[in-house]
Amino acid sequence: MSGAAGHGVAAGGGARLRVAVVYHVWPHYREAVMRAMDRSERVAYDFFGSGEALEGIRHADPGVVARFVVSPWRRRAGLLWQPAAVRAARAGTYDALIFLADPHFLSTWAAAISARMRRVPVLFWGHGWLRREGAAKRRFRAVFFKLAQRMLVYAERARRLGEEAGFPRERIAVVYNSLDLHAADAAIARIESGALDTARPQAFFADPRRPLIVCTARLTARCRFDLLVEAAGRLAQQGRPVNVLLVGDGPERGALAELATRRGVAVHFFGACYDEEVLAQLIYRSDLTVSPGKIGLTAMHSLMYGTPAVTHGDLDAQMPEVEAIEEGVTGAFFRCGDAASLADAMEDWFRRAPARQAVRDAARAAIHARWNPTVQARIIERAVLEVTGHG
Repeated sequence: MSGAAGHGVAAGGGARLRVAVVYHVWPHYREAVMRAMDRSERVAYDFFGSGEALEGIRHADPGVVARFVVSPWRRRAGLLWQPAAVRAARAGTYDALIFLADPHFLSTWAAAISARMRRVPVLFWGHGWLRREGAAKRRFRAVFFKLAQRMLVYAERARRLGEEAGFPRERIAVVYNSLDLHAADAAIARIESGALDTARPQAFFADPRRPLIVCTARLTARCRFDLLVEAAGRLAQQGRPVNVLLVGDGPERGALAELATRRGVAVHFFGACYDEEVLAQLIYRSDLTVSPGKIGLTAMHSLMYGTPAVTHGDLDAQMPEVEAIEEGVTGAFFRCGDAASLADAMEDWFRRAPARQAVRDAARAAIHARWNPTVQARIIERAVLEVTGHG
């Protein structure tokens, strides 16, 4: 464990509640919400995690919080066991426990049941309900979720689906999702003042006057960038060519390059980039983010830099963050898997969209209103206080 243990002292002299937040890993993009939670004056969080990268995703720096508990885990046949999760539930030192809401984590079942037997409140944090499911899967999920006194879900749709599935509405809190908004605000201030001017994405293309489409994601089949290239080819045939900037690497790069050549589409493969100052400039200076597959945190990344986002509108096949996009204001939707529909959505956006600054302001306002670490930490704290009787 790093940092000091113990409950700490809350503002006004009372002891802070002590709460374990148990994940198998904390991806680096969770650092901002970890820091926001760690600033709580009423709750002292212990963050459990492996401290190691997973599937190429860098782990958050344990040093960003006062109390990080290194918690190894093992996986077999798709099921995960994390001994520290069970120990935390049995320790008798926590006022509440928050677990990642994944039913494939056998240790979470054991820990949650143990905590409930000891009358220690349990909260689950995760996507919750993404779509309507068949009876068997719905019953299985209900059994797991009912181990928690509070479900912390990413979006309003998850709460509606949870209610439809029979879970009490009052036990579902929408906590949204986020990236590092403070860092984004600082980067934008530097871009707009001229102090940050090291990446001009239009310079990658022979005709920099064309609208610039960007997406930051791994180049995998699931991301469906083939649809983007096909749609851009259709626009070129209609006399409205665009430039496409793909920031990321992956197994589909070669096939996408060949497809772009066949369709006569200007695509620049930037490669993988983990420098947020560079990413800030690439996204901020683009006209439109297009994520043909699930959009997830790409929506947060795009909107917090003021760039509208286009993705498909099949919510049963989407991620919760899609709710941050307001059609016609901060982005648009197309029919899932339909390149012609994507081309139409892009063309319609460039023809009818509000002024660029108005879009930028609306996109950033949406992030500042809900989809940021401060809001997340505040709602999580409120849920903890409620389930422990301190609300």
